[in-house]
Amino acid sequence: MGLFSKVKDLLQANIMDMVNKSEDPEKMLNLYVERSMEEVRNFHIQVNRAVADKIQLEERIIELGKEIELRTGQAMLAVQQGKDDLARTALTYKKQAEASLLDYKTQLMDQAKAVDDLQENLRILTEKLEKAKLERNNLVMRQRRAQTMKNANEAISGLSTHDPLADIDRMKDRVQRMEAEAKASRAMVSTNTLEDQFAELEKNKANSDVEDELAKLKAALKVQ
Repeated sequence: MGLFSKVKDLLQANIMDMVNKSEDPEKMLNLYVERSMEEVRNFHIQVNRAVADKIQLEERIIELGKEIELRTGQAMLAVQQGKDDLARTALTYKKQAEASLLDYKTQLMDQAKAVDDLQENLRILTEKLEKAKLERNNLVMRQRRAQTMKNANEAISGLSTHDPLADIDRMKDRVQRMEAEAKASRAMVSTNTLEDQFAELEKNKANSDVEDELAKLKAALKVQ
């Protein structure tokens, strides 16, 4: 019953300790339960063999009873026919059968007690196995839940060390900077256009001055 002691120790272990170990708790639980089931099956075979031995003893006792009756009848018949030697042989076989019958009855009592003890132990083992299965199922669910929580906590911990919101804020700053640069470049384009317009005005003014100067020169020449 060593496997059941292992199962008991395993089922009483703290589930978080099992999760932190390298071995898979669910696989180990299934393995222990499967081994326990195998042990129960083997024990059941032993019980069946013990029951079979008990039945054989009972059948042998019945046969010996019939043999005693037969030898008794043979001895009586031999005496009736005056064959004392034959009667003595029949009575000798009868005594041997009676001795064997007494021995088999003693064995049957011991075997019957052994069968009762084995069947009781089988019942206890079967109950323990069913409890182990239930506890295994309970622990598997707890282990899966604990593993899920652990994974979630590790994910959250990873986010805390590298917060994606910080990256988003950094990208937001870059976008805002690009927007500001775009506005500045548009202002520069507008400014350049305005300056060009003023330059054109200056150019036109210079041309006008030249025309005025030319007109004055022509007028002066005519006067002369």
